[in-house]
Amino acid sequence: MTFEQMKIFVEAARYGSFTHAAEKLGLTQSAVSISIKKLEDRHNVRLFDRSGRRLMVTEAGQVLLNEAERILRDVELTVRRVESMGERDGRRPILACTRNAYDHWMPGLLARFGGQKELPDVELIAGSADDVTAWVMRGTADVGISETAPGHAQFRYLGVFRDQLVLVATPARARALPPRPSWSDLPDCAPVIWEKGDIAAVVAEALAAHGIDPRRIAHPRLRLESTAAVLSLIGSGRFPGFVTLGAARTALAAGDLVRVGTLEAPIRYWMFAPREREIEPLAALVATAATDQQAEQTGTAGAAAAASVRRAAFVG
Repeated sequence: MTFEQMKIFVEAARYGSFTHAAEKLGLTQSAVSISIKKLEDRHNVRLFDRSGRRLMVTEAGQVLLNEAERILRDVELTVRRVESMGERDGRRPILACTRNAYDHWMPGLLARFGGQKELPDVELIAGSADDVTAWVMRGTADVGISETAPGHAQFRYLGVFRDQLVLVATPARARALPPRPSWSDLPDCAPVIWEKGDIAAVVAEALAAHGIDPRRIAHPRLRLESTAAVLSLIGSGRFPGFVTLGAARTALAAGDLVRVGTLEAPIRYWMFAPREREIEPLAALVATAATDQQAEQTGTAGAAAAASVRRAAFVG
C-alpha cells in the first residue's frame, strides 16, 4: 500500500464519495476509483459497501481507516516538526493535548499569557490520550497534557489544573429524575451517557468508588467517542449524562442544561515530558492561568485564595 493510496482511501471514507474525494485531492473521479479498486484487489478485501447512495466503509475498511488516519497524522506532525527547525527564531515546541484539554482549556489559558516573554511560541495539537502519550514518547511532540498520568518511567509529570466530572441534563429531563439524586440513586436515572474516550477511565473510577456497575446505568447500544457528541445527545432531552464542568459551563450558565444532584468527581490534568526536558516553567504558567480563569468563573478571585488553589494544583 502506497502513501498516496492511503490518502485517497481516507478522503473517500471521510466524504463517503469518490467524486468528493477526487475534488478534495485534485484528482479525477476515475483515478480515485481505480486506486481503491487496486487496493481491494491487492489485499483481497472489500473496503467499501457500494450498495447505497453513499459509500460506507466495511469492517475491514474501518480497521484500515483507524490506522491510516493515525499514520497520516503522525507523518503530518513529523513534517511540521522538521519544517519548524528551519525557522529563523528557532523551533516552536509542540504541545499535544487530549480533546477535552484542547477544546475547553488550553486555547483560553495560552491566550492569558499575552505577550509574556517567558512563554514560548507553543503549537497546540490534539489527539486521544494514547496518541498524546505516543507522540511525546516518539518525540513528535515535546510536551503532553492528559487527564491521566501516563505512568511511564521515562516521563516526568506535573499536575497543572483540575476540572470536575458532573451529571447534567436538560431542565425538563432533570424534573423527571429522582430529586437531588445521590450516587446510590444513579441506577434510577438510567440510561446515563458519557464519553467512551479519554474521560471514560475517570467515570469508571467514580462509579467503582460508589459500588456501581457501569453496565447497570449505561445505554445498551450508544457508544459516543467525544464530549461534543455527548453534549449534543444530552441537549436532545432524552438522557442525562456525565461531562466535564469545563465542557458544560456555557450551557449551564445559559440554563440549557442543569446539574443533576451533586454528583461529581475530580479530574486532574497532567503535563508530562521526557525526564531530561525542563517543563516546570511552562507548567507553572499553565497552572497560574488555570487558577486565575477558575477564580473569574466562580467569582472568587482573591490573591490569597488564588495562591492557595495554585499551590494545590501544581504538584509533581
